Formats: sequence, C-alpha cells, structure tokens
Amino acid sequence: MEKLIVLAMIMAVMLLGAVFPAPAHAQTPANDLKPTFISPTPGLYVNGWPAFTVSYPKEWVEAPPLPGVVLQVGAPRPDLRPSPVLYILVFANPLPLEDWAKIFMPVWVELMTDIKIVSDKPSQLKDGTPAREVEYEGVAKNGPKISVSGLLLATKKDMAWVSIIVDTAEGKPGKDVKGIAYSLTFQPDREEPVQVPPDVRAFLDMYCTDIVSRDVTAIMAHYSDRFLDSGMSKAFAEQWWRNDPTSPIHRGVISDEATVTVFEPHGDKAYIDGFFLGKAKGDGDSWKVPMGFQQIINEHGQWKWFGNQK
Repeated sequence: MEKLIVLAMIMAVMLLGAVFPAPAHAQTPANDLKPTFISPTPGLYVNGWPAFTVSYPKEWVEAPPLPGVVLQVGAPRPDLRPSPVLYILVFANPLPLEDWAKIFMPVWVELMTDIKIVSDKPSQLKDGTPAREVEYEGVAKNGPKISVSGLLLATKKDMAWVSIIVDTAEGKPGKDVKGIAYSLTFQPDREEPVQVPPDVRAFLDMYCTDIVSRDVTAIMAHYSDRFLDSGMSKAFAEQWWRNDPTSPIHRGVISDEATVTVFEPHGDKAYIDGFFLGKAKGDGDSWKVPMGFQQIINEHGQWKWFGNQK
C-alpha cells in the first residue's frame, strides 16, 4: 500500500454521520499551535497551510514521509506491518472532489487487483466543509497477497486537496477509523499573513519573478543542491518544471505572488509555509496553491529551498 500512496501522490502533484469521537487531546488555542514539522505532538498533526489539524491515537508510530504525504503513522504490531495506517496528503490539483478517481484510480489498478469501491459519496466535515468519502477494498499485486481496505476522506481549500487515508488489513473500516478521518478540522484563524525578514521577502519575490519569466534555469537557482523533499531531489524538481504540462510555466503564468502564513527561523534554516497566488494568460485561469516546502536554507548569504529533510 505504501507504493500505492507514493505513486498516486507523485502523479497527483504533477497534475498540479455518527462516528466515535476522535482521540482526545488537551485543547490548545489555535493561534498557539505550531506545525508538526516545527513542534511535533504525539497524536496530533498540525499543518501549516492550509491550516488544519488531525487527531489520532498518540501511541501510533510515525514513519518517514513519502512523496506527497505530509504524515504517515500507524498502530504498531509485533512482527507485523502497522495496521491501521494513517496517511495525510496535501497537494495542488484543479479537479473537483467528485473527480477523485481521476487521481487515485489509475494508479490503484496498477498496484491492486480485485478493487472494489464499497461506497463513494459526498460528505462534509464537522464545520460543514464539503468533502468526499470513499471506502475501498483490494488485494496488493506485489509481494504477499494482502487484502487491504480503507477509507479516503478528501476535501479542498482553494486548489489544495487535503486527503485523509486510513488503510487497514483488518476488514471494513469501523467507526474508530472514521473518527480519525473526520477529526480533520480547518483553522482559518491560523492563516493570517506574517512578516518575514527583508532578505527572505526578496528571495520569494525573485523566485516568483523567475517563475513568470518561465526560465527554468533561473527557477532552479533558488533550490539548494542539497534540496530533498520526501526523497525527491533537485533534479526531480527540475524535470517537473521542464516537462510537466501542468506546471505554471506550461500553463502560461503571467503573475505569481507568495504569501507567508508561518515563518520560524532556526540557525541557517527557517521553516516557511503559506501559499502562491498565480494567474495564467488567456482564459483568466488563476490558482491558490500550497507553498509545499518545509524549509529554506541560507547558503553563502542567499536563501534557497531545502525541502522537508531534518
């Protein structure tokens, strides 16, 4: 199932009721929360932008992040793979929620047999935000023929898809699984723009200027040679910019602007999150997408993208 998630999210990024209560946590004012990358809290995932939280049992164990996955945690079992496993994904895509299968299904059919969509229906979060709930079953193609089932809960903030997948090898997802998925809570009061140092602002402005110029060489000069994001290197990022038809430079970008909602320096690095607001020529196409990078690094007096490596 991990390979399924990896490939599905690489593809997605390139395409630019009654439940058990969620696990309890001490209530922290939203404005006091820091993203998990900065200050991890067992049992609670905190995203930068879009600002949201997801709760899960605090004894679950975190695994290294996969491409497109901002958090992967699972219930530990002696000598067995973790189950259930929670994946949280945030990626940009213009498709509406009802088109979720155009992102996930083409990859699932490559990695699973006997796929069955048990249910596929519109839903909503606790605050009324529209969502899509999908229950699925299948058998892994590679390795042991493990039967898997799971719940996918997807929602959108502008062009940012937020997807919660809870994968289990223990039969139909129960109310406890749904309780984890539906603990997803948006916190718009954490999305106000914040000021950043002038040199960081200059870095972001020049990066956006180079995107509008569609000069890939200039764009890649803003990446550290040590850039690594969930195993994806600077070379991988460059190929996306050059070859993917959904990247901004191939969509005819005419303006791009970075808004920062989270900024925290630590030594020669800084955690940064927020969104890009862009517009394309012709049909007036515009987008608001997650910044998607976790860190920048100051190398020889110049800020560059560094990825989500520790």
